Amino acid sequence: MKASYRAVITDMDGTLYSWVDYIVPALEAMVTSLQQTTGLPRIRIVQSLKEVYERYDTNEYAFAIQESSIFREYAQDFDSFNSLVITPARKAFSDCRRRFLRPYRGVLPTLRTLRARGVRIVALTDAPRSPAERRLKQLELDGLVDALYSLEGFAVPDLVDPAVKIREQEGYYRSALGLVVELPRTHEKPSPLGIQRILSDFDLAPEEVLMVGDNLKKDVAAAAAAGVQAAWAEYGTYISPEYRERLDTFSAAAVTAKNVAAETDHETYRPGATLSNFRQVLELLERGA
Repeated sequence: MKASYRAVITDMDGTLYSWVDYIVPALEAMVTSLQQTTGLPRIRIVQSLKEVYERYDTNEYAFAIQESSIFREYAQDFDSFNSLVITPARKAFSDCRRRFLRPYRGVLPTLRTLRARGVRIVALTDAPRSPAERRLKQLELDGLVDALYSLEGFAVPDLVDPAVKIREQEGYYRSALGLVVELPRTHEKPSPLGIQRILSDFDLAPEEVLMVGDNLKKDVAAAAAAGVQAAWAEYGTYISPEYRERLDTFSAAAVTAKNVAAETDHETYRPGATLSNFRQVLELLERGA
């Protein structure tokens, strides 16, 4: 008699949606807005923001503009700076996120089917809590996922729009998830600690869990170290060379490596299955562990 999976642990970026297809146009739109409102050269804006993103290890740090070196002089009159520079730039970024951030085909019906079958669905991401939770909320995945395990989020800095502070305090940016766990940096994949924490929290044995992720070196390696079966979301590695090149303009190498899976050594990182679309998760569950 075949064993059955009780839970699916899924990566987010490059597994549930294409992170690159949204972040590249969003960053470009934001920089264009900053050029228009300040008259500063594009190269200076990009390099200044890139330094902040590298410091916080993410291209989605929401307060990069006010913390970048070339904008410090504007902060002396923060109200005008916020109204004339930050607000239109944030809007340009948000509009692109709303336009280009979409779940991969098959993700929503597959998650609904998993829930209907009583299978636990846990998102495990190396993204910080703030942007990860925001993406789940925008895509309405927070009603389909049981829990989110992410890296630690960001504190709201002092130099920020008062309305943002109020919305943060009121939980405006939080999702409908019942459980959100912030993990320390030591749990970043390929460490198995994040998966092991989920196994403990949900009282799961490794053989009862399927891990789905697009990154062989991170997701598949972490699953193997935790004794969990892995399915490689190969479809998440299909990114155009043009978009990779455009992303490198804004992104530090370490940040790109975290968010963009590479086609690497299958002899070293061997998944239990390779997926051409997320719907195939259901086939794996039907076969059993």
